[in-house]
Amino acid sequence: TGTGPAALGWATAPGGPPAFDPDDLGSVAMQRAAMIAPTRVYPLFENRLSFDAGHGHDESVAWSAQLYAAFSEIAGNNPAAWNPDLRTAEDIATPGPRNRRVTDPYPLLMNAMPFVDQAAAVVVTSLAVARDLGIDDDKLVYVWGGAGATEPADVLARADFGRSAALADALARTLSRADIKARDLDIVDAYSCFPVVPKLLVEHLGLPRETVPSVTGGHSFFGGPLNSYTLHSIVAVARRLRTHGELALVHGNGGYLTYQHTVLLAAAPHTNGYIGDPEPVLLPATAPEAALDYQGDVEVVTATAEYGRDGNPATGFLVGLTPDGRRVSGYTDAAGAAILAAGPGVIGQTVRVVDAGGALTVTLTAQPSEESAS
Repeated sequence: TGTGPAALGWATAPGGPPAFDPDDLGSVAMQRAAMIAPTRVYPLFENRLSFDAGHGHDESVAWSAQLYAAFSEIAGNNPAAWNPDLRTAEDIATPGPRNRRVTDPYPLLMNAMPFVDQAAAVVVTSLAVARDLGIDDDKLVYVWGGAGATEPADVLARADFGRSAALADALARTLSRADIKARDLDIVDAYSCFPVVPKLLVEHLGLPRETVPSVTGGHSFFGGPLNSYTLHSIVAVARRLRTHGELALVHGNGGYLTYQHTVLLAAAPHTNGYIGDPEPVLLPATAPEAALDYQGDVEVVTATAEYGRDGNPATGFLVGLTPDGRRVSGYTDAAGAAILAAGPGVIGQTVRVVDAGGALTVTLTAQPSEESAS
């Protein structure tokens, strides 16, 4: 239209890093439990997923490191990548001065890097307009459609930490409306702020665990500020489709596995035209009743430990179930963090807690000796 951005109120000066309000980062229950940062919450999902998969701590880290090493190789071939330096699985898995422990089981290289200076743009038109603009048929990328689902923004209102009900729902509707199976996909590109997210996509699609769901390069290596990573994914996938003529699924994630959207893109139109289901499904709260200021034994549902700059566990985070099925959630001191740093190894175990406003004192329950057990 010839309208300059300044006339629309856009600023030319950089705005600096985005501000985060605690109320935007977590519910009252999450704030009480100090679970109000992605680096604290996503490991809770990771450790439960690992436990459900039968993985111990080392197996969990090895899967993440192998996946992210493959992402690093892809980013190294992407000219728009923020960090194209090749990182091996050993580089990624091994904590050190340039890869400090953040929150178990994620060292720094398994964390998203949101403060990067990158941008992308996508133009969506009708087929008629694209042809009027002179776009060759072999350069067209067709939007088949997709679906979305949203879980409660309060992570502690969800029953399951080892899967994503919203992702499962969005994928099921996306694939069923297109009348395809996961095995029909040539390209899968996952949002990847932390390893648990692409892992869940692979698991929910029923693909082999060796699958590398990216042609972009992942958050840690390609970059992509905050949720605009998915925009970069669409650009990378569109370029791939123009040269390979395939079918692709692009996945977007927001919040704490809260908002899940998937879209199918292809080099040819779907036989039924647009088959999308654009209205996201809102999923209900499913968590058990909260037990506040509880004292007693709990079974660990999931847990993690945040590390200090000295490399030692500093704060632990625990979600557990009381014997009568209520949920206890909170944070610990360094002593409790040392217990919860076992990650998948502590899940399913019984610990004793004293909850004082969300601050938990955690101790291991006495285990019966072999002699007394016999």
